[in-house]
Amino acid sequence: MFPGLMIFSDPASADPKFRAPEAERTGFSFSIDEPVSVVSPAVFASPHSGRLYPKGFLETCAASTLDLRRIEDAYVDRLLADVHESGSPVICGLVGRAFVDLNRAESEMDPAMFVDPSPGWFSQRSPRVDAGLGCIPRVAHNGTPIYSHKLRREEADRRLEQVYKPYHRALEALLKRAQAMFGQAWLIDCHSMPTEADAARTPDIVIGDRFGASCSHGLADFVESLFRSRGYTTARNSPYAGGYATLAHGQPSLGRHALQIEIRRRLYLDEAAVEPHEGFLTLRRHMSEIAAEICAYTRTEVGLNAGNTKKKAALDTSAAKGLGRKRP
Repeated sequence: MFPGLMIFSDPASADPKFRAPEAERTGFSFSIDEPVSVVSPAVFASPHSGRLYPKGFLETCAASTLDLRRIEDAYVDRLLADVHESGSPVICGLVGRAFVDLNRAESEMDPAMFVDPSPGWFSQRSPRVDAGLGCIPRVAHNGTPIYSHKLRREEADRRLEQVYKPYHRALEALLKRAQAMFGQAWLIDCHSMPTEADAARTPDIVIGDRFGASCSHGLADFVESLFRSRGYTTARNSPYAGGYATLAHGQPSLGRHALQIEIRRRLYLDEAAVEPHEGFLTLRRHMSEIAAEICAYTRTEVGLNAGNTKKKAALDTSAAKGLGRKRP
């Protein structure tokens, strides 16, 4: 029921002339679940739930595959599996976060990881990079080093071209479509977070809106109330206020809103084994219900009601052409 680690042969390792367009054609970068009709300006995303890893990467990796998987937002894509039925698309990264992190700026690189770092990387220091969790992560679970050697800059460039940029182009296309159809776009970026050693201190859900800067004031309150009404404990902006996607796309003055949702992994996952447990199905049902209410909320915010929503419905799969439902 729950496929785990997925390994694929990296064409670039066999053919040095391999280039990004071929990587996009294989569909290894992202998947999009399109609704039958787009009836909401919301776009749901899960950038960190990918579990595809290039075979060559695993063969040379210093960290265990389990430690790599423990930094995934494992199975968040499966928690969102029914969300598209509410009338909004869902985009998910397919490649493991340890290979390339889709929720970082592409310049968030650790120069010390590379033999020949780009000069621009030295000016893009951040707490995430310093912690080893830049766009190309340096460490896996519990700070375990991923590499026993330094990388070349061309390796980072190749990962950006084959995995990172195709995902972000597709996400941008979905948001542009929503804004063209409804006048606004609302990104709901979904993640999971590890349970602290003192589990009682870890809220079930953390809502991040960059302290009110990334979306309208009402959305964070509304989403928090949806989780609380179902018995979940919540926090706002601490310890997660929103990552790169929230910062890049959360521009309310331009009709772009972005909200980050962090889910405590222990609610649905055996964190040590990276396997869903009996709580998974309940949380998946709740996420589907909450997504439906978020879609209804965003329709109201753009002036649509039940009577005229059907007039606005459209089927447009241009952002996902050739992909359809490709979640492994």
